[in-house]
Amino acid sequence: MVKRLPNIFDEMGNFGWDMDGYLEPLIHVREEGDKVIVTVDLPGVKKEDVKVFAIEKSMEVEAKMKEECRFERWGAVQRSISFKSFRRIISLPTVVDPKKAKTRFDKGVLEVTLPRKYRKRRIHVE
Repeated sequence: MVKRLPNIFDEMGNFGWDMDGYLEPLIHVREEGDKVIVTVDLPGVKKEDVKVFAIEKSMEVEAKMKEECRFERWGAVQRSISFKSFRRIISLPTVVDPKKAKTRFDKGVLEVTLPRKYRKRRIHVE
């Protein structure tokens, strides 16, 4: 019987890692009235290193980290992985108008406010 050696990714779980060297940041998406607010945690990132792209139903956040983040495991099998940036594609709960988006970045937290593209309108019944 062949015993499988432990894999660092099995033991630690997939904490949002992809193998391209990107970390997926934590996000929170909420709807408030006629807007969608997306909050993204980007620790160790400067404002000028953040890029945000949006279309009507999704948003992408990319950010370079000030310092590389490295995870290593030493034992029978040595494994290491390092991350130099954050990247995440976020599905939005409703159609938004990306041209009117507003952003705020404070202490490693990015907040993006996107107005809904279609708003409810009352139709007069005759």
